[in-house]
Amino acid sequence: MAKKTKDEKIGFIKYLKMAVQGRIFSLDFFRSHWGFIASVVFLFCLSIANRYVCQTKLETIKELRFELTNAKTERVRAAARYMGLVRHSRIVTLVNENRLGLEIPDTPPVKLRPTDGDKE
Repeated sequence: MAKKTKDEKIGFIKYLKMAVQGRIFSLDFFRSHWGFIASVVFLFCLSIANRYVCQTKLETIKELRFELTNAKTERVRAAARYMGLVRHSRIVTLVNENRLGLEIPDTPPVKLRPTDGDKE
């Protein structure tokens, strides 16, 4: 470790003495450190602005989620209304009224399953 020189000790003692006396934040201090102080104030203002933007976006997200749940329930209601309109008996009646010549098959459809020899 390097030993502290006499000038460094005097500088530390000088700043310690100024801090005890309350003169550490004098006009000379602000003149010599104006760039650092300005950058700290700027970063502080930037932090406040960032927090405000984040909070407003979180509120917007919360509102959009609420609207999404409302839209999902409305979709379910619309699907239920549609399914109520499209009942099997109603379809059969419409087919018979319009004389389309369609019939309901008596047997269910057959599902074909590939065997080992078949290629897909």
